Amino acid sequence: MHVSLNEFTLTCRRALDGLGFPPGEFEDAADMVVWLEQHGLGGARLLGEILPRLAGEQWPALALRHDDGGCVIMTMEHGSLLHGGSLAADLACTRALESGLGLVRLRGCRDRSFILGYLARCARRGHHIAAFWCTGEPRRAIQNVAVALADERLPVFRRFRADGGGEQEADTDTLTLMATRDFAMLPAAPSDHPRIELLEMVTAEEFDARSRRAWDQGVEIDRWVWQELKSLADRKLVAATEASRARGAGETRPAD
Repeated sequence: MHVSLNEFTLTCRRALDGLGFPPGEFEDAADMVVWLEQHGLGGARLLGEILPRLAGEQWPALALRHDDGGCVIMTMEHGSLLHGGSLAADLACTRALESGLGLVRLRGCRDRSFILGYLARCARRGHHIAAFWCTGEPRRAIQNVAVALADERLPVFRRFRADGGGEQEADTDTLTLMATRDFAMLPAAPSDHPRIELLEMVTAEEFDARSRRAWDQGVEIDRWVWQELKSLADRKLVAATEASRARGAGETRPAD
């Protein structure tokens, strides 16, 4: 189905609210989904794939496992990044403000590509931030690297294939976030390294062009996904009553 970006945003927020996401969290989660769709990375398709899981699992608790003042390690019990990834990013940014560098590792989380939308929000707030995660098979993983600078509206995203040095297995259920006050501390991507194959690169300019097309032309959403989102959104609608119809919109003055 062809829908406007505004309509998709509103429906996503209501749908995740209907799924039981807490106030404040469902807006963040929906905005991450919409960001991927708006910038050509299939946010609606990814959300459709995980909707059955989101509907069947409870809100996973974020647990602090290690904090030495330099690196924070947290676990999520294999929940979706939509369930709290924004909190990990905010923590990295807070540590960067305090000490110059914030490093947070979130273990056991799924759907980590949704963090791309939140990186853009962190950059708009004045933070330099990078995210790293691996997908695929541990011995032949694809490394995903996204970097958002505070003076840019949009991140740069790269996907690499690397052999990991032969026998080393990649960690495919961890998201690493690094925020800093100094952009020079962010790592460069060695795309010309002989053991690293650059599979994809999306620049800030390309993200901007995709965004403008989405605003101007709308987005295409799979009909089944759209129906599921509308059904979830309807859970939050309040049925009209005779009294509400007679009262109309707005509050009325209570009887004296």
